Amino acid sequence: MEEADPTQLSPASDTEAGTQAASPKALADAAVAAGSHGHTGAHPSGWATASSRPVLTAGEALDKSDLPRMRVFHMFGAAAPLSAIAMSLVMGGDTFARHVFWAGMLLLSLCNVGLLYLSSSPERSKPTPVGVLWIIATAGIVPAIYYFGPFSAVVMVLMLGIVLIALGRSRWTSLAVLGVCIGGHVALVAPMLLGWIRDVGILPATFATNEQLLGAEGLIILFLCSGYALGRWARHTNATALAELQSAMRVIGDQQQALAEHDVVVQQVSRENEGRWTGQVMGGYKLGLVIGRGAMGDVYEAVGEHGRTAAVKLLNARSTASTALVERFHREMEVAAKLESPHIVKVLALSSPDAPVPFIAMERLYGVDLATRLRTENRIPSDELVVMLDQVARGLEVARKAGIVHRDLKPHNIFLNEGGTWKILDFGVSKVMDSEGTLTGEGIVGTPQYMAPEQAAGGDVTHLADVYALGAIAYRCLTGRAPFK
Repeated sequence: MEEADPTQLSPASDTEAGTQAASPKALADAAVAAGSHGHTGAHPSGWATASSRPVLTAGEALDKSDLPRMRVFHMFGAAAPLSAIAMSLVMGGDTFARHVFWAGMLLLSLCNVGLLYLSSSPERSKPTPVGVLWIIATAGIVPAIYYFGPFSAVVMVLMLGIVLIALGRSRWTSLAVLGVCIGGHVALVAPMLLGWIRDVGILPATFATNEQLLGAEGLIILFLCSGYALGRWARHTNATALAELQSAMRVIGDQQQALAEHDVVVQQVSRENEGRWTGQVMGGYKLGLVIGRGAMGDVYEAVGEHGRTAAVKLLNARSTASTALVERFHREMEVAAKLESPHIVKVLALSSPDAPVPFIAMERLYGVDLATRLRTENRIPSDELVVMLDQVARGLEVARKAGIVHRDLKPHNIFLNEGGTWKILDFGVSKVMDSEGTLTGEGIVGTPQYMAPEQAAGGDVTHLADVYALGAIAYRCLTGRAPFK
């Protein structure tokens, strides 16, 4: 009965190329890696290439590695008996034992020639003919035991053969070889110990008593069994290691496939996020993908001349048609450029007043705005809220000293940057105190839920309106709802 290797315990479909690796990408990568060592005509891409070079299972890899080892051993096994016959002509010994030895060596050599032929290709190496020839070849060694002596070094040849065949896949063959070795040895030793036949070996065991020889026979049998166990253990260990490696390759292949699919999705999303000005250069900044869209324009991710990332806000074509919106955009640029605070988004560059496409380059922020945070958490822990209020208040104080009122402070305009720094965004509807209104047109501006009463009534607005808005935001963060609806 054939042994069930750990690497062979897989569904029947595992012999197909499509199920031998974790993914088409893993198959393709393995095929390209294998082809790069053999020839220069390998196809570096394409899943068809992978299916034409199926990845071996762990069991198949072990079986394939058996053939080169067996070929070398059988070449030795075909030549060594002939050399032993030549040596026996010089060594002499019992005539009958020597003739029997010659017959055994010729049989052993012929069997190894046959085994060498069978091991020349996987198609020829079938378990049954290989097993039969191994058993016959092993029987050919028994006359050598008789010729040299059952307790001579010829026992090492038996050990070598047992270990080697035990490394193979077929358990029944290795067990049969072990049985022939032990049976043949016992069949010679037992009659000698009983005095039925004489030890005519070149190295006879006449120096020991029967009790000592009986103990030595037990040790020889134990060593032969240990050789079999060692070979099977090595086979099992190798099979398990290869199975674990195959499992790891499957996981890696799955991850590579998932990564490849993710890259496709990222590319699709990137194309969707490409704006009208993606790839263009504005004021020394090369524009990338759109990272934000507003009523007046889009915000692009950008890279400066020295590799510094930035966020560039451009006024869109529809807004440039409105004089009021253009003036509002320029007001935001002028106001933001005046403010220097770690809690107000930093302005890096401004477009000239006569620029056909007005823009403002600001520091690139990485994080989430407060509105997004409140949509997922509804409430903010009090300790985090204290930090946010402190930092936003510091930013508003800088604006107050500069004579600027934000007028539209709300969760959307408060951003938590990486590192835990809160920043105020969007001074587009801000007002410079003591001036005549804003350049956004007449009427009420701001967000009603966070708007101070005087601002809602259309009255004069001071920095106290921003303080009120910050208080309303704190109420929303603590209670989960706006102060007024």
